[in-house]
Amino acid sequence: MFLPNARKKTHDLALLHEECELNYRRLLRVLPKTRQVGSTAWLFADPGDQGSVELRVVEVTRYTSLVQISAARSGPIWLDDIDIKVRLYRDAQMVEVVEWNRDRTIPFVLSQASAMYARDEKWQWNLFLSELLSHGLRCSSRQLKAPL
Repeated sequence: MFLPNARKKTHDLALLHEECELNYRRLLRVLPKTRQVGSTAWLFADPGDQGSVELRVVEVTRYTSLVQISAARSGPIWLDDIDIKVRLYRDAQMVEVVEWNRDRTIPFVLSQASAMYARDEKWQWNLFLSELLSHGLRCSSRQLKAPL
């Protein structure tokens, strides 16, 4: 049976906002000092270790902070370095990915098909951030509870 609209996805802005609100809470658990430029936190390992992810506040304004999340490649050669910038909105209590590997300004849904981007690119970026922060928090809590 052929369904002409079966492959067409709908993107719910309310779900994206909910994910951005959850990411705000996750980010504050990992990096509580978001109002200080240069404030740094590490996920998964000690600073500088292979496989560690660094979170650093690079800009602070009245209502927002810009956080850079980076990790050097620690896997296969085809796997790129992680270099994400996220904007933390204190008044709205949301975090949004604003730059991915030096790529900027991707709208919520692309109006035209592109060979370089999926139609839900911004959604995918924010889901990746969600998974990264969630996994980092799980690993950190497991390390804290481990017996010495």
